[in-house]
Formats: sequence, structure tokens, C-alpha cells
Amino acid sequence: MEEQLNNRLYAKMKAEQDEYQAQLLAMPPEEILEHSWEYTAREDILEAAGSGALPEEQAGALLKSPCPLADVVKEYRGQDVDNGHIYGALEDAAKLHMEPPIYRQTAQYAMEHGERDAYFASRKAYADCRRAIEDSISSHFDGMHLDKECLTEVMEKYGSERVSGVLACTIQHKEWDARFSRSNREWAMKADTSHMGKEPYQFLCESHPAILDGFVSMFRREVLEQKRDEKATAPAQHKPQERSDDFEL
Repeated sequence: MEEQLNNRLYAKMKAEQDEYQAQLLAMPPEEILEHSWEYTAREDILEAAGSGALPEEQAGALLKSPCPLADVVKEYRGQDVDNGHIYGALEDAAKLHMEPPIYRQTAQYAMEHGERDAYFASRKAYADCRRAIEDSISSHFDGMHLDKECLTEVMEKYGSERVSGVLACTIQHKEWDARFSRSNREWAMKADTSHMGKEPYQFLCESHPAILDGFVSMFRREVLEQKRDEKATAPAQHKPQERSDDFEL
């Protein structure tokens, strides 16, 4: 997923840069020179984005922007020209479109420590994620099959950790429903959703359980593939143990 998001972001930024270049070529030479810094900055940012080094959350956040390259240029303007600052500008621009971080403390802790806004922002994002899952399933289920794009859309916006929380929490409160596979129920019961509260009913998906079960299986496969890819690209420290084909994460 991370590689796919980085590739899509690069393609979107490249199209934005091509359009900008076409606009420059239509200008008189003296006007083109006035845009030389911005053109060079855009090329440097595009090169950095093409490295594929952005975390999934940042790449997904920038993809929400109609003009991600322009957003990064705005954050980059006035900084020294080196890749360290370019990546900082990429991160700052991504934050403009990111969902709030997951808040793991209790409501009481949040009130006592002045973190009320972070607490409620996190809970709102969970509720929005639940609605996004329901809407995506509704849009991508044709009566027989669930399109994989339903997962891509939600993962890009909310990230795997928040999606995992909503799915696990839903199954935990519907463990009795045999329309969820045993494998998915076992996975959900091992997940820590305590930070979502004792009565997180606003976070529970109401999609048809059989279809939602397919979404959960699809999600778990995707996350497992990501972990395998990360393990394959990481420097080998010792001989890895064989992994089963089960979805256990």
C-alpha cells in the first residue's frame, strides 16, 4: 500500500508540474526568469517525492490535496535548499490534510491534562472512519463482489491503524455473529481497543456482517502483505522464521 500511495502521489505531482511547465512556456522569457526559483524548487520536491520514502500516512494525506506540489512549495518557500528541508516541507504539507492522531488516554485524563481537543478530535475521526467504511462498502459492492478499491479509499484517508481499530471494535461487540469468520473473530478479540472506550457504539460498522467480514479479510491480507514487504526490504539480521498463510497479525 505504501509503495502504491507513493507512486500515485508522484504521478499526481508530475502531472501538476507538467501543467506548470506548460504555463511557463507560454510566458515571455523575462517572466519565465521570475519563476526560476519556484520551478527549481518544484523539480527538487518532485525528485524527493519520487524516491518513495514518504510514510503511508503522509503520502495518503497529500493525495487528498487537489494540488499537493503547490502545497509543498508553499511550506518550502523561504527554507534553505537541501533535501532535509524538502522532506520537512513534504511532512508539513501532509499535516495540513492528515486526520488527527489516535488519542489513547481516557476522557478523565484528557480533561485533567488539558488535552480535551485531542481526545474529541480522535473520537470524531474514528466515527468518520466508521462512516467512510460503510459508505465505501455500499459504493463498491455490486450484489455479489466487493471491489478492492473500497479498501484503498478508506486506507488512504484514515490509515491502517484507525481502520483496524474500527473493524476490531465492531467484531468485538458482535462476537456472537457467526457471519464473521472464526479467523476474523479471533483476530479482533486479540486487538487492543480499550482507548476507544467501554461503550464505543458510534464506532461500530452497521454494514451487512457477511459483506463486512469480506472487507475485514481484505484488510488483513493487505496489512499482512505490507508487513511482508517491509520485512523483505529490511536488512537481514538473522534467518527469518517461516510464516504461515494465516492472517494472524
